[in-house]
Parts: sequence; C-alpha cells; structure tokens
Amino acid sequence: MDRPKIAVFSGPTSTIANSPSLVTSNKGRAASDRSLPGRFDHLVAQSLYEPVTVRIKKFSAHPMEEDAKDVYFDDGKGYYEVELHPEDGAFLLPYMARRKDGSGEGVPFEAGDMTNAAIEYGGRQTFYPDASRVFADIDRGIAGRDEHGEGNLLDRRADFEFIRALPPAGYTEQGEKAGVDYFPYQPWPISRRPRYSDLARVTNTVQRTLAQGGLAGAIWLEGSPTVEETSYWLNLLIDTQLPIATCASQRTHGQLANDGDRNIVDAVEVILSGETAGMGVVGVQDERIYAAREFKKADDRPGNYKATGGHGGILGTAGPPVTVWYRPNYKHTATSEVNLTRVPADVIFTDKIGDTSPVSVRVKDSDGGLMATAIPRVNIIKQASYMGEDDSSNPDQEVDILARIAKALADQSNPDDKSPKLHGLVLEGTSPYGLGSTSQMAALAIAVYSGLPVVRVGRSDPGGRVPGFMHDLSIAGSNLDANKARLLLMASMLKLGRFPKAKDPRNPTSKEKDALLAKIADFQEIFEAH
Repeated sequence: MDRPKIAVFSGPTSTIANSPSLVTSNKGRAASDRSLPGRFDHLVAQSLYEPVTVRIKKFSAHPMEEDAKDVYFDDGKGYYEVELHPEDGAFLLPYMARRKDGSGEGVPFEAGDMTNAAIEYGGRQTFYPDASRVFADIDRGIAGRDEHGEGNLLDRRADFEFIRALPPAGYTEQGEKAGVDYFPYQPWPISRRPRYSDLARVTNTVQRTLAQGGLAGAIWLEGSPTVEETSYWLNLLIDTQLPIATCASQRTHGQLANDGDRNIVDAVEVILSGETAGMGVVGVQDERIYAAREFKKADDRPGNYKATGGHGGILGTAGPPVTVWYRPNYKHTATSEVNLTRVPADVIFTDKIGDTSPVSVRVKDSDGGLMATAIPRVNIIKQASYMGEDDSSNPDQEVDILARIAKALADQSNPDDKSPKLHGLVLEGTSPYGLGSTSQMAALAIAVYSGLPVVRVGRSDPGGRVPGFMHDLSIAGSNLDANKARLLLMASMLKLGRFPKAKDPRNPTSKEKDALLAKIADFQEIFEAH
C-alpha cells in the first residue's frame, strides 16, 4: 500500500521553523574566552564528519536503570559499543564553531551577535529554509519521543514534500534577498514582512501543489501572530477537498517547552485521520482543532489561541483519537464562492453610474494564477471614544480616510498596470453595531460613493454579528474581526470589483444610491455565506 504524502509549506516569520541562536559551547572556547555558566556543556544537534565508534556507559539513560539491572542482559562489560555514521542523522554534540574576526583563532559565537550592528548582526540566520530539518529532528527523538518511548513520529506515518512558499530563511549565496525571497523576524533590524502582492504567490503555490494529485493533505507553517490571516485566506481562495492544517509555535524549535513540534505531529494525525476532510482549513494548536474563520492568537504563550466571533470555532481535538464535534456552516475551499476557480480572469464592473461601458481589471495570468498586481488594497479604520475634534459631522476631519480615497482614485487613474485598481476599507467600530463617529461615517459615505467598498465590524474580538440595518451604505461584516473582514473583502473584490462611483461623491443622487445599494447586496451575499 502506498504511503500517504503531505505537502508542508514554509510561510513567513515562522517561530515554528526557527531555532535559538547557535552559541559556541565551552569545549569550543579558549581559556581566554568567556566561559558559559553552568556545569553542563551546551549541546546542539549536528552531523558526524566520519564514522566513529563510541562506548556508552551502561545504566546511564535513566536514574533507575541501575536499580533494575537484574532485568538487563549482562555481557560482562560495563558499556555498549556502537558505530555511528554521518547518514544516521544529527546527534547532540558540543557546538565548536567560532566566528571569524581577523585573529588567528576567531572568537566564540554569542547570542548578542544578533544585536550587534558592528558585525552585521552576526551574519547568520536562525530560521530554517524549509521544514525538513525540523521534521528530521522530531523523528530522531532529539526534540522528543512519543509516550511509548519511540521516535520517527512523522516518518512512520507519511512522506512529506517540503515547499518554500514564503520561507523565513533564504540562501543568500544563491542571490536570495530578505523581503523578496524570504521573510525573517530576527535579527530585528533586518526583519521583513510580506506584502499585498505576496498573497498571490501564496495562493498560486498552494493551489498548484494541491492540484498535482497524490496528496493526503497539506500543512502551512507561519509565525503565530499572522497565521490566523493566512489560514482564512487559504480557506477562501484554495479550491480543494483536501484537508489543510495550519500550525505555529510560541517557542522556537529546540527551546525548552517548545510547542511547535507537537503541533506539527498533531497536524499530521489530524490530516491522516480523515476527520477534517471537506472542512476547509483548520488551525491545529495545543491539541485543539480551530476553524480558520474563527482562529485567533490571544497571547504569546502556548495554549493561548482562541475562537473569535462568540459562537464557537473550536471544532475538535487532536486526541488521541482525533475527534471532530462540530463542522463549519459556511462556505470554504472547494465550496467557496471566491476560490481561485470561481474568480474570473478579468473582473468586470461599472466604474461610474451611468457609464455605457464597464471597466475590466485583469485578475489572473495566462496560466490561471492570481496576479500580484490584482490583489486589492484594503485598509483598516478604527473608531474609539474621545477621538473627535468636536461633535460635528464634518468629514474633512478624517484626514486618514480622505487620504485613502485620494490614493485609490490616483491609482485607478494611473495607466501603469502595476498600480492597484481595487481599493476598500474596513471600519472597526462599536460593538455590536460597527459604527464610527459621525465624522467618520460621513467620510466613509464619501468613500463608498468614490467606489471604495466599506465593511463594518465590531471591536477587536466581536461576540456577535453586526446588524445590517444600522448603516445601509456599507457591508455588514457579520461576526468577523477586522483582519478577517479585510481578507474577505479583498477576496470578494477579486470577483465583484468595486462600488460604482457617484459623479459627486459628497452629493449623490437617488439613482446613484440605488445602484450602490444593489452592488452592496452582492457583496453582502458573500459575507453572509463565508
């Protein structure tokens, strides 16, 4: 019987694919160097250069072995002898490397190198270019064994294909550049974050991979603060019935109490169980299974992911056995109305009310992939009490909103194909109504009549849905938080385009309002279903 195969995608700023800084151990330090405190030497998983025969002291693996020595076979020796080979994999050994500094013997690598601009922050990367080494370490038992004391937790379950979608580490000797080819968060001065256009790369890479056939599912690895957003985007855009699990970690691979390795093992079990097939993208964190739509990080510690929206979102447990209690009641992946298959090659819409010819914006390339230049630009506006300059409804107070409108109109009139043509806004307003101040709502009315779709959501972690009747010029964002509503609006615009503009956005006619309301209804239908 063929072994199942799982695709493993490396995403940006991934603590789950990061390690503590490599620090030279005491055995690699000269007498004149600073000695690391403590009675034990610092060990790092490394490969042997050549075969070596070692003698292992008997009864040294556990404090109680000596007490039970009568059950052990006795060959008359006080040791076990074994030959180790480079191909056996990494072993825990002292880290002997030293940093070049122009002297005859170099200096020890220190954790502080990563904050030292004088030595270009150490010149090294702590992130892994893909997850293959992480998986190998888990299998070797370096990061942990199962409860039965056996290793190969992953290898005995499936084969894996490792794919660098938006990896956190890059091969600089091959010309890869931070912020273009890879996205780390440390060293902090040279950290990089992905951009709008990178969502196209994510979408196309995952869709092409899952369409190739022969896969049991996929795992997406990303930094814990942002994995919730990519999870929902994949849930909306990827056309597949295969299970997709997303994982993150609060602590680095190899660090004390690292949670990421366990999340990876659990994700494999969730995928192979078949329990989440047809359920769309799920987050697998801390032995829980989260729906992508409600998946949210609450704090920087293991066990502190939660479900947003106030009405569930934790679908099941990683077990054992893997158990699913609830299934999502909204459209996703293969059933999504905005997945890549259903998104048109060209989105066609009316630019100005009364136009005789529609506007067409190219969304897909000739291969059916999402174009980077087509990703809509959607920004978030936040309401808070005591923000207004006065109690008037003067929209000109809202310089940020008006600037966004001006930027959108400038991009749309720019003949350059690289200028984004689709723009929108999300208002994080009061809960549950999703309303801003009177001046904000006046400015947002100008935005919608300038062609920018506006979605209203409640503050932070909404506990219920936004009523649609509170403001008929905008899209009610259901119980989504602002970040999820932003992603759904971006996906919706790829299919529906933007709102029809009024001739004078500050003084629209009744006909122009009717046309706007009809377009809002199309967007609202998507928001109700996803």
